[in-house]
Amino acid sequence: MFSNLIKFFSRITIKIILLYSFTLLTSLLISFFMVYSFFEIYLENKTKDDLIEKAKAYKILYKQEGLSGLKNQIIKEAEIIKNVEIFFKIYDKKGEIILNTNTGIHTKNLVINLENYGKLNPDTYILTTVDYFDIIIYKLSNKHILVIGKSKLDNNKLLNRLTEIFYKAGTIVFLLSLVGGILITTSITKKIKNISNTAKDIATSMKLDRRVPITGTKDELNDLALLINDLLDRIEQLVKTLKETTESIAHDLKTPIARIRSSTENLLIKNNLSTECSNLLVYIIEETNSLNQMIEDLLTLSKLESGTFVLQKEKINLSNIVKKLYNLFKDYALTKSITLKLNITDEIYINGNEKYISRAIANLIDNAIKFNKENGEVVIYLYEDQENVILKIEDTGIGIPEDKLDKIFEKFYRVDESRGVYSGSGLGLSLVKAILQQHDASIELFSKENLGTTIVITFPKITNL
Repeated sequence: MFSNLIKFFSRITIKIILLYSFTLLTSLLISFFMVYSFFEIYLENKTKDDLIEKAKAYKILYKQEGLSGLKNQIIKEAEIIKNVEIFFKIYDKKGEIILNTNTGIHTKNLVINLENYGKLNPDTYILTTVDYFDIIIYKLSNKHILVIGKSKLDNNKLLNRLTEIFYKAGTIVFLLSLVGGILITTSITKKIKNISNTAKDIATSMKLDRRVPITGTKDELNDLALLINDLLDRIEQLVKTLKETTESIAHDLKTPIARIRSSTENLLIKNNLSTECSNLLVYIIEETNSLNQMIEDLLTLSKLESGTFVLQKEKINLSNIVKKLYNLFKDYALTKSITLKLNITDEIYINGNEKYISRAIANLIDNAIKFNKENGEVVIYLYEDQENVILKIEDTGIGIPEDKLDKIFEKFYRVDESRGVYSGSGLGLSLVKAILQQHDASIELFSKENLGTTIVITFPKITNL
């Protein structure tokens, strides 16, 4: 489960969406804090400006109508405005309260301290904060000091409302942007996936006629798809030319090889040849046979790997094919002092081509016998599980060095000619692999030098029995 989770978050789509979501969320939060801070400073400055403006207006009234006129005006305003929102206080020069519209807020000590330290002069003021009020202390004259306080509750309500609006609007914007990001990311990754799927399809099927779908969006990915298709066109043409050249050369070689063989056989028929000469002619015939077989293998391999050849397949009885091959190789194995054993389940079917499957398995059995030790054995297993059909061939032969295993299926590769036991063209296992790929089968080779080799072939189980 944990590995599946890691795999899920390793997908490029998820990575892009997560990065986009993180960037978007960070941008929204930064924007909110900037707007909130700006609005908070704005409200605070506006409150201070209102307090200063109001204090100066009362100063003018104080000069014109005196203390009684100021008190009457403040009392009228206090009746209109709720005490919780704004309050007024007037102190005399001794710090005694002359007028007080809010007894819950205490500013007497603050006023006395300002007076004692000489920080207030007539027509000057100081702005400060007490509890949840912004306060201006304005010295009207040497006899009287005016204190006006305005509650911060209204400002806090506005800021809370701003937070609420931003939360709701931000959530909607984030979700809409996330949906848009997912759609855009899906569109981009779909194009990338088309390129990836085309590459996988070509790699598995060897069909070079596959092309990346073109969306016509005229973006960079569309240009990339066009470029890849252009490269595939060139590769397909190159492979086609190479295939035609290979086939042409192979066919052209058949005629002179056939002539050499025919001439050699005619010479061999003559009775007046020396033993040495006869042996040489037999060797030439054997080599021409090997060369003919190499050409046939090369042509078959070229056809299987061309990407245009479609192998005709049907439901075949793999158990019967293995039995026939066992009977075919049993006596041959005895001539090599090798015991060939069979351990199979009857009536196992696969979807395949009997001719090519027989050729591939025969090649593997022949190798297991050819490269075995004296008095060795070869065991053929055939069984099935819930999903696959497994064919296994084990031998007690000379094995393959570990550093050579990864090259064993390469064309013309022979493990170690200096050992004097590896004959053939080097095309056999390449041909086997090409045939099995046409059957959607996999092949694995396990070997230990001087201990033996095990080959495991896994076929997909036929589902429409």
